[in-house]
Amino acid sequence: MAGVGSGRRVYKVAVVGNPNVGKSTLFTRLTREIAHIANWPGTTVERREGVLRLDSADIVLVDLPGVYSLSGVSVEEKVARDYILSGDWDAVLVLVDSLAPERTLYLAVHVLELTGRAVVALTKWDAAHARGVHVHVEALRGTLGVPVVAVSAVTGEGLGELVKALQEVLGGGAGRSLRVNYGLLEPAIAEVERELAGLNLGIRAPTRWIALKLLEGDEDLVKLVEAAGGETAVRRARELREAVARSAGVDPEGLTVMSRFNLVDEIGKRAVVRMRVEKDERALERFFLSPVLGPILSVAILFAAYALVFALNTGFPLNVLLEAVGLSELAEHLESYTLSGLISGFFDSVASWLRSSLPITPLASLLVDGLLGGFALVLSFLPLILMALLVLAFLEDSGLGPYAAASLHRLLQKAGLSGRAAYPLLIGLGCNVPAVMVSRTASEEAERQQLMMAVPFVPCQARLVVLLAFASAYFADSPLLAAAAFASAYAAALSLFAITSVVARWALGATEAPELALELPPLHRPSLRVLWWISWDYAKHYLKRAGLVIFGLSLVVWGLTNYGPSGATEPGNSYAALAGGGLAPLMALFGLSGSKAETVAFAALAGLVAKETVLLSLAAYQGSADPVEALKLLELSRAQALALAVFFTTYMPCVTTIAAIYKESGSAKLTAAAVAWSIIASTVISWVVYAVASILGF
Repeated sequence: MAGVGSGRRVYKVAVVGNPNVGKSTLFTRLTREIAHIANWPGTTVERREGVLRLDSADIVLVDLPGVYSLSGVSVEEKVARDYILSGDWDAVLVLVDSLAPERTLYLAVHVLELTGRAVVALTKWDAAHARGVHVHVEALRGTLGVPVVAVSAVTGEGLGELVKALQEVLGGGAGRSLRVNYGLLEPAIAEVERELAGLNLGIRAPTRWIALKLLEGDEDLVKLVEAAGGETAVRRARELREAVARSAGVDPEGLTVMSRFNLVDEIGKRAVVRMRVEKDERALERFFLSPVLGPILSVAILFAAYALVFALNTGFPLNVLLEAVGLSELAEHLESYTLSGLISGFFDSVASWLRSSLPITPLASLLVDGLLGGFALVLSFLPLILMALLVLAFLEDSGLGPYAAASLHRLLQKAGLSGRAAYPLLIGLGCNVPAVMVSRTASEEAERQQLMMAVPFVPCQARLVVLLAFASAYFADSPLLAAAAFASAYAAALSLFAITSVVARWALGATEAPELALELPPLHRPSLRVLWWISWDYAKHYLKRAGLVIFGLSLVVWGLTNYGPSGATEPGNSYAALAGGGLAPLMALFGLSGSKAETVAFAALAGLVAKETVLLSLAAYQGSADPVEALKLLELSRAQALALAVFFTTYMPCVTTIAAIYKESGSAKLTAAAVAWSIIASTVISWVVYAVASILGF
């Protein structure tokens, strides 16, 4: 093919799938055009090749004939199998129809028994969701042992993630070949494998697969093995084949087919859920599609959903409303009996008991303030994040999410985004890390990069907790001022999100906002099982990545605040004080100096690792067990408190988010730009807030 390579690395990827699995549409979407059409040698079966051009390499996609298995019965099956056995490829892309996953997974099992250098693409993902078919991608990935990506060639969803998965496999990140349990056949397979040891058949296939084919009586493989001097293996396989048929009452080929179908059936039970969807027009759907009522209804639903999550976990905003009407005592009870309040109260009691029971030593301090404090911090966020993700899953699975995306498309276009940006924007309120990852759903690469630059400005749950602490410390006496502080911080953050998106799109050379292409499903009752899949997958990500970072940093913070150049010491003489002193001049922008500037600077430094640790470091540095009391000890003016609340809500993303940006973009340049821009933009807007608030006497 002309122009392929030209000094660049060239890879070959075989594309295989059932007829009507969406292979041609996906093939064309990836390659843009068909580069080469011919016939497979000795057949009239059409062979198509296309080129997927990347920055550093060309991927030649070889479109194999549509087949249902690799048994070699039909001409198409023989062509597909022979090509895969030839080894003239670097990876295999297996397509599975999301509308009929159980039926089309059978071919995937065939292919994955041959190689682990594969990626499975779940096609027609948008249509499957619209018809109530849900596939648990993580469960499928765990069972098959290779990357599994949900895609839609129509909307473009998942295409970027698919290309990235292919690159990882081509770069050496191959999975394992699939091992199907064939029950009664296993001893026979093992024996034939031993007979085949040392034979060079000149094909790319595991010895286990060859042994299985000999037991099935595959004539092509029998001839190949005999030609390589494996008559003994062929003879022994024939004897075992007859013995198995006599004892089981069915020949080995029938056993293998049943075993594969049993595996596919097990996968279907674990990873596929079907919900009944009524296709009719409802008043609510018409409201969503109204240019006036649609955005209002979408924002109202999103606000109500997340207000419920916040109220159950932190009491906000219900506690503010109760205080505003004079029910302060009820508001205090509400805060005490929220999920976060109950968890914090439990760990406070445990910490108090340990302090009274243990001698005052550095080891006891490490146990109570370091280990226990870090563990408590991680667990206190889990209910909040899990519930936020459950709400997101409910919106997505019920069909409300796609309608909200469609109705908010016009509004988000003003920020150079499509309605698809509603998803990462919404998820970002829970955690920026999965929000960056969900940017894969963007309709184009430019929008994806925009989102990776802008999402870190979305106030996540951790920043909300910091904001709550500032409100409790400096605005508790006035619910209206507390509400104003919250509104200011969120307005600043979301303004920076919009500004960053517009600037990033301009910098990327894109002139118009992307269009929105998605299938609007009928609104329907969501599946509790699917809700759990989605929310728990993200929650596990939080526990594994963010949780470990937070726990580890709590130990680091304890060490930095309890030790200095001279050993164990007070926080004022610790390494934390030295680090804060280096950043203290920046705090002069907010009218801070001396120990106040050092304390806030150190908290900002600690918050780069995880935003939750801002309060942890403040409390440890001030020698207070209560972060709110630690903030009060700073004796800030309200203007300073408001400016710092905005600063901590918008400044540099945590290292886990930075890592996610780099992982998703693969670009150190884009990652560095996102970090640098966030520091500059947050500092400027926070200083403006401080200046305006000071002038107004706030």
